[in-house]
Amino acid sequence: MSKKLIVSADDFGFSEAYNYGAVKGYQEGIITVLSLMSNMEAAPHGVNLAKREVPSANLVLHTNFVHGRPVSKPEIIQSLVDKNGQFYRSFQWRGDDPSDQKCIGDIVVTAEDCYKETVAQIERFRELTGHYPNHFEGHSVINKNISAAFHQVAMEYDIHCMTEPEVETKKWHPVHEIMIGNPLFLEILNRGLSPEDFYEDRLGILDSPYEYNIIHLHPGYVDAYILDHSSLTIARCKDLQTACDPAVRQWLKDHEIELVDFSSIYK
Repeated sequence: MSKKLIVSADDFGFSEAYNYGAVKGYQEGIITVLSLMSNMEAAPHGVNLAKREVPSANLVLHTNFVHGRPVSKPEIIQSLVDKNGQFYRSFQWRGDDPSDQKCIGDIVVTAEDCYKETVAQIERFRELTGHYPNHFEGHSVINKNISAAFHQVAMEYDIHCMTEPEVETKKWHPVHEIMIGNPLFLEILNRGLSPEDFYEDRLGILDSPYEYNIIHLHPGYVDAYILDHSSLTIARCKDLQTACDPAVRQWLKDHEIELVDFSSIYK
């Protein structure tokens, strides 16, 4: 069984500087997917940039419940937004797991509100790109209510999504998220990906028993918006540098790992 690898540039649309870096990663590196945060102010810039520079790129939806303003009217998704109509940040959420170090607050979002906003962001994606995505996933946080909403949307729209457990259907191949359960996940996320992470197979690509695998990167440039609104700064630049390293692409080739996007998972 040959291994196929999807390499996603998450957070596309987060800021204009980040958009330029993500497109560079697609043009010159191993990025195969641009995952769009359709609710963000820089989303139209990202879509227009992609249409101009990489028109064949696979744009998918990076569903976002923790940054900026929602696509839905705030009054119909009250569990997700504060009194100013802004999304609650992830640290304000209550996690499913008491040991969760990210979600340490007391906000409990409902599956109904997550469903409404996911649908709204999918429809905004269509408005921006002219088509529905062939995949969607969640940004930053996932819990049982988000998973329930994602499952409902995936079946109604017939779109593949990444969630635990994965939606099972005969219409697409299962996709394995390489870093799930990997003890190095947070280390690599926070410092940024290095070429050695590939050469020493710290990601676990070679050991994966799955045919279709995915890694989520954040390859991009940093601007004032990123500095003010994200804990990932230098790591984004490191991800971009590694993604564009020719030796990394050669390592994948040497190990017969095929770079693909989400169009390849549909049967």
